Amino acid sequence: MSKAVDVVPLGNERYLVRDGSSTSIAFAVATARDTWVWLDGRAYLVGSSAVTAARTSSADGADALAAPMPATVVKIDVTVGQAVTRDSLLIMLEAMKMELPIRAPRDGTVTAIRCREGEIVQPGVPLLELS
Repeated sequence: MSKAVDVVPLGNERYLVRDGSSTSIAFAVATARDTWVWLDGRAYLVGSSAVTAARTSSADGADALAAPMPATVVKIDVTVGQAVTRDSLLIMLEAMKMELPIRAPRDGTVTAIRCREGEIVQPGVPLLELS
């Protein structure tokens, strides 16, 4: 059974999203290859099989967390060897005056940090790895 969702454009790449019981603001950014949507603190890639295939075919792709779009690393909240729980804030990025939190997709241990604060990172580039 699918849930009905009402999406209302607000302008400036912002959308009002209502699912009957809650209301949120979403941001959407389209590039030449991809469309990214930020909703409730999470980033979603919409309609890009090429990027998804490239990420899953890499040997460390399953454990690497990547930037969703060109962004600046504002803060790194973890260290190598640190245990994290699902949804823990790992890295805060900033792009187009928006904060883009990178959160742990599952419980694990940080095995590598591949960026530094102040660095400009590109989409698909691994920022951090979990075991």
